[in-house]
Amino acid sequence: MSDEEIVRFYSDMIFSVAMRYVRNTTDAEDVYSEVFLRYFKRVRTFQSEEHRKAWLLRVTINCSKEFLSHRSYHEELDDDMFGSVTLTGTSEASIEDILAVREALKKLRDDYREVIELYYFNDLTVSEIAQMLQKPVDTVKSHLRRGREKLKELLS
Repeated sequence: MSDEEIVRFYSDMIFSVAMRYVRNTTDAEDVYSEVFLRYFKRVRTFQSEEHRKAWLLRVTINCSKEFLSHRSYHEELDDDMFGSVTLTGTSEASIEDILAVREALKKLRDDYREVIELYYFNDLTVSEIAQMLQKPVDTVKSHLRRGREKLKELLS
């Protein structure tokens, strides 16, 4: 793939992950730019497309966390935070259900929310998430299970 195709192919994914962390469009655009700046500065030798995707996601998460660590303010999540995320299988779900899930996700611990979002919104496997977050697979499984339980509790 050419550099232009890489940007087009991964743009939505990088921007939506950045939005989930930094919680506003302007800051997400800054993170997005930083991720691609790092990508183009790096000697790009990847074993596969999955490796490239994992690298880009890891860098996006790291850039987002770095961005937040340099900012001391905290903002409420924007209602359009999930605007670029498509929830599959939601044709039967009502707007109220989707909003309830968004609100419940806001209330989860960061480590639970992070794993749930990577698993459900970015279609990553548990082992890919573990590798990306540099955590043991069992820890990711535990966070996913506990996050689901907490979501179920919050939505009841």
